[in-house]
Amino acid sequence: MEFFVVIFIMIFLAVIITAANRPKKRIGTLKKTPVPDDLGLQITAAMPIEEKLEQSLPFSYEDNVLNRVVREFPKTSSLQVDWAIYELKRYFVMNAILKSVPMFSAKADEVWHEMLMFTREYQQFCNSFFGGYLHHAPNLNTAPIPGERAFFDWVYLSLFKVEENSKIIWGAFLKHPMKKEILSDFRNMDDEALLEKYFNTGKEYMDVKMYLIHKMKDEMNEADRLMNNGDLLTLEKGTDKSQVYMYASSAIIFYSLYEPDLYEDHMHEYMPKELTKDHYAGGGSSCSGFGCNSSSDSDSGGGSSCSSCGGGGCSS
Repeated sequence: MEFFVVIFIMIFLAVIITAANRPKKRIGTLKKTPVPDDLGLQITAAMPIEEKLEQSLPFSYEDNVLNRVVREFPKTSSLQVDWAIYELKRYFVMNAILKSVPMFSAKADEVWHEMLMFTREYQQFCNSFFGGYLHHAPNLNTAPIPGERAFFDWVYLSLFKVEENSKIIWGAFLKHPMKKEILSDFRNMDDEALLEKYFNTGKEYMDVKMYLIHKMKDEMNEADRLMNNGDLLTLEKGTDKSQVYMYASSAIIFYSLYEPDLYEDHMHEYMPKELTKDHYAGGGSSCSGFGCNSSSDSDSGGGSSCSSCGGGGCSS
């Protein structure tokens, strides 16, 4: 009897040790492509935001952050950090326009956290670019916020060209329909009310804010027209990539309004697979940060570990 007990204990311990040593699932490997020279903004009106960002963020500060991340996470290459910094810059551009932006990337969030370690430089950057301190606010509610991720996707696709590595750092786009409250607001509120609820206060970048408001309203009107006429939202094969992303933002609105329950199915049917597919090796929880020790899968698309919070307050 004692012999079988010993055998059982040995098997049990072997299972525990094997599980503990099993490598964690990692986020898809970044493509070894150089970071673009610019942020890939698709609208001319937003170019001054990028110019101000680059003027406000000294190369020496950026380089110190990169070196600190590589030192903290020795298995991380400088190229990986460069891409995370690139996407964090895009996130900062969104924060210059919107009142609050959830953070959906563990890699970009870790770079942001390391930026905060340089207290004086971060304060100077915020004052110069935002006109005040941009708080790194942990999201204590760990429940997924897919409806807000959809709004993030819509703004991101409206502003930026999507790079191959963007989809790996942020997780798959177009996985969730937009929150009904957001759709209702943009349908029923006037411009002033929308500016107050969703956008940073002040006159700066007003043309970009109004562009986004009118773009959303126009896409909702077009969705109504298509539905009333019984037409389909279709994408022809061979369509230029820039047109694909324009179509994608319209598709977010159309299917969020009229077929939210089949939203992901439609996106997989009509959109390029490289835009909507997950970049993970298998299901379950993924290891998404540089250290691969995060308990939450911030890069999976629906959850948010942190959010930004400027002078206008946080709404997430």
